[in-house]
Amino acid sequence: MHKAEGVAVAKQNWFVLTLAWFVLGGGIRAQELPRDEIQANLSGYFDNFRVIVIYPNISASKRISETTGITGRYLVDAISAASMRSQFTVDGVTSATSRTSGGSDNTPDELRHEFGAGITQLIAGRTLAVNTLYSTEHDYTSTTLAGNFTQLFAKKNTTLQLGVVRSWDKVFPQNRTWKRDKNVVTYSGDLSQILSKRLIAQLIFSYNETSGFLSDNYQVVTIIDGDRARRYEPVHPDSRLRRAAAMRVNYLLTPISSLRLGYRYYWDTWDVNSHTFSGFYQRYLGSATILGLGLRRYNQSRAFFFQPSYSEPLTYMSVDSKLNSGYTNELEFQLTLDGSSGKWPQLGEKTQLNFSLNFFHRHTDSADWHSRRKNLYAYYTNIGLRYRF
Repeated sequence: MHKAEGVAVAKQNWFVLTLAWFVLGGGIRAQELPRDEIQANLSGYFDNFRVIVIYPNISASKRISETTGITGRYLVDAISAASMRSQFTVDGVTSATSRTSGGSDNTPDELRHEFGAGITQLIAGRTLAVNTLYSTEHDYTSTTLAGNFTQLFAKKNTTLQLGVVRSWDKVFPQNRTWKRDKNVVTYSGDLSQILSKRLIAQLIFSYNETSGFLSDNYQVVTIIDGDRARRYEPVHPDSRLRRAAAMRVNYLLTPISSLRLGYRYYWDTWDVNSHTFSGFYQRYLGSATILGLGLRRYNQSRAFFFQPSYSEPLTYMSVDSKLNSGYTNELEFQLTLDGSSGKWPQLGEKTQLNFSLNFFHRHTDSADWHSRRKNLYAYYTNIGLRYRF
């Protein structure tokens, strides 16, 4: 993510949802078209780094024939982050600017608009989905194109999904005088297998190539030279290869409950390696109420060029503590109320209410460059309505 410390965590939720919307064609399952429905969500993020994010979004999908479906999406998020209003006295050897701070006292530090559209086509027993997305804000634009192919095998017990996502980004921060590009391409593969009436297993692999401007334009590297503090822009390598392999199993414990367990290993060319362990328990509380509880643990190593402090300018410099070694813990709570059974007459038979609350703790082995804290505590919440028509 290209914003101040803590904002990347805030955007994690909608980024995952957006990627799933891309790769899975609007949330469809294998050999299915998107349903005729409208979804509206209001999400929020708050942390002890003084970051606040509010992001409502709405999406709609429609089957226009027996083999074709279309989707559309709009999202807006407003972000306030104290680190984006930091003062900059940039040394002359870097890209000096006449502007001294990021953000504004009268508007959100970031107001982003995102527009998406897609089409899903069933072709000879296969599914092809193509989606596009454009987002714009005061210092960043992004255009993304994605495709996904789904094929069933073994009497529909095996599902293979292949996806590609390509993004073209433009970076033009208001506290700098330059404009730079960022290019991202991600390839993904997903193999799902029904092993028994109770057990489904899934293997996932992704390969990501990112090039261009990869640092955070609002962060500042400070070097003490005698009694003078010199401030520089961070400098990261201009390319990064990321790879991840994961396994997930979903087991039906009882007719009304299930357990999902997952493991993911990640490695990249910046020498960042990580292990993620996750578990999610889901249970029916009556025929129209579903409760979900999840736990996630993440550990990572340090990027090869990251240092907690610098005594002199180096080829690569970063104050992004997310590139240092550390760990995170996340607790998730979900509640779904479905009006289709008539148990919730207040909702109506075509309406579903979804609520989620996540508590997030991240520890890094060096302090955040702006807040000077090693521990970030955050929570994000979402409430959404799904209406089928």
